[in-house]
Amino acid sequence: MTRYVVIGAGAVGGALAADLQLAGIPVVLAARGAALAAIEDRGLIRITPAGRRTVRLRVVGGPEAIELTPRDALVLAVKTQDARDTLAAWAWRPVVDGGRTVGAASGLPLFTLQNGLDAERVAARHFRTVHGTTVLVPARHLVPGEVLTGSAPRTGQLVVGGLPHPAPPGEPGPAAVRFAEDAEAAGWVGRTVPEISRWKAWKLLMNVTNAVEVFAGPADESAAVKRDAAAEAAAALAAAGYRVADPAAEGFPDPALTRVVPGAGYVPGQQSTWQSFARGASSEVDFLNGEIVLIGRLHGVPTPVNEALQQLLAASAAAGEPPGTRRVAEVTALAAELARRADPTHAIAHTTGNPAT
Repeated sequence: MTRYVVIGAGAVGGALAADLQLAGIPVVLAARGAALAAIEDRGLIRITPAGRRTVRLRVVGGPEAIELTPRDALVLAVKTQDARDTLAAWAWRPVVDGGRTVGAASGLPLFTLQNGLDAERVAARHFRTVHGTTVLVPARHLVPGEVLTGSAPRTGQLVVGGLPHPAPPGEPGPAAVRFAEDAEAAGWVGRTVPEISRWKAWKLLMNVTNAVEVFAGPADESAAVKRDAAAEAAAALAAAGYRVADPAAEGFPDPALTRVVPGAGYVPGQQSTWQSFARGASSEVDFLNGEIVLIGRLHGVPTPVNEALQQLLAASAAAGEPPGTRRVAEVTALAAELARRADPTHAIAHTTGNPAT
């Protein structure tokens, strides 16, 4: 039986590790800082629509605190901005079998649960077998060592596949199939696909709108900025040659399996980016909106709305500002200014919902 080493005790990593433990599937959770101290002291607090419970599971502070074996698989559940350093710390740890070293962690299966398109590229520098994983779960993590998921009848949905674009698609392999099956046994939905890049791109189209939730302002202004950010992302991804998954046509994910339960504690409009700012932690903005800005620059696609979101939230994070400090009108104004600088002869009106062209 595979033992999963879940690296990162945030909303996704904490929930998945606890659910695997409750299902009787071997798991070790790697945490740090306040989360490590809290889980060591009282266990992991797992909150679902069914109630609140304390889950006792093995928790370690890092790769030096665990002896890896050939039966392990690593699940990277830190935020994208922390992936590079975390992967480097784990990749070259020895793998021991029967008291002797038989290889390094870089030869173990690795599952990357990050948003955006960067984690798999970074992981492939160190790890031989990388399985990109798109995660869909209404989760909340504001208190160290305490994670909440708000959906039923299933906790969340995982799409697991091989290395993303531009690698050729292939069969997911036995480790990916086993991970999906174990996730199912733990109360999640798991599906393997031959080409994960399509699903990563699809999720990114949604993730670029997360940043807007950090800004205060009228709903119609926020909706317009979200439309513009997503439209820019779609144009940039198309220019870069990404194909985007179509869940409606492919029948997955199934929203009926992960419906948010009213009163379960999950607050719509306060997704992972909002939660990072609420905790005063670093955010994924540079790898969500910033990913679109990068692709746009490489392929000649204007992305002023995503750039404005990235710039303003970078300044907000540096100032330690909580959500709601800045107004969405600042995004609209800065995006118009960035577009004007790029092409002084062509002004754009973002309130129409159309990206710069």
